[in-house]
Amino acid sequence: MNQALDTRQLRAFVSLARSSSFTQAGRELHLTQSAISHAIKALENDVGCQLFHRQGKSVHLTHAGRELLPNAEQILQLMSQARSTLGTLDQTPRGKLRIGCTTAAAQFILPTVFREFKESFPLYEIKVVCGETPDTIEKLMKGDVDLAVSLRPADVSRLDCHPIFEDELEFLVSPLHRWAGKAPKPKDAGDETYIVASRNSLNFTLIQEFFIKQGVRLNHFIELGSSEATKELAKLGIGVAIAARWIARQEIEAGQLVVVPMPRGKLKRRWVTSRLKGRVLNLPERTFVGLCEEVGRQMMGAFATTTPRSHR
Repeated sequence: MNQALDTRQLRAFVSLARSSSFTQAGRELHLTQSAISHAIKALENDVGCQLFHRQGKSVHLTHAGRELLPNAEQILQLMSQARSTLGTLDQTPRGKLRIGCTTAAAQFILPTVFREFKESFPLYEIKVVCGETPDTIEKLMKGDVDLAVSLRPADVSRLDCHPIFEDELEFLVSPLHRWAGKAPKPKDAGDETYIVASRNSLNFTLIQEFFIKQGVRLNHFIELGSSEATKELAKLGIGVAIAARWIARQEIEAGQLVVVPMPRGKLKRRWVTSRLKGRVLNLPERTFVGLCEEVGRQMMGAFATTTPRSHR
């Protein structure tokens, strides 16, 4: 008896056949181009023939691929119908989702995620507990929250982390600040006053370590406990904020803040959703994780297609 075809590979095949683009197929299925390529190669090995002609970045179906396409579409359609039929047995799943997150995630990432989540699970109760990354991960370890949305912690030995997006920390200054016209050297950074939300955050630790490696110690801080207040003081020229662009998108586009690069390299951060290692997620939790990734991709894509005012 022949082995059944892998439905994940079939989805990749149908998406690639429709779009003729690995990039577009990856976006549609929320997978990397490499993952799509591996799925197609595995399917071709399974069926024993080539399904696509590859020409540069575009692909076209072979004769065998054209033969397989209607059957693959029918298989996926039948699966979708089966899911819909089962879904009518319980159209209103109930439960509670406890999310630990940073204040930045709560303000800029989760509103869109929860709007989409509620469309699929309208009767699900959501509880959000805000805190800095170390506090959020501690709550996750204790079982006080089900999932965490934060920067990737240094110790992930007890966690399963799913990447959302990667960003970069930069200086945000008033247009009248001296750095708005000329980026600082490392030695200049040590004398400046920095406006931070919290010294107990992983963000603050990353900043300190970045400058210590350059032989510079930052000594002067104003701690406010709020990213919004941080931006306001930076706009007034009282000090320099260190943040990612997406935190201050409106202010940057309005010319109220200017982006200045860090001296001698980039300070990158990785955002993740985390759960306790080995814990199996249910459908609502998997949906939440997928939505976080999608919103993160949209946020980073928005900056890739815009040119906010900055000093480079």
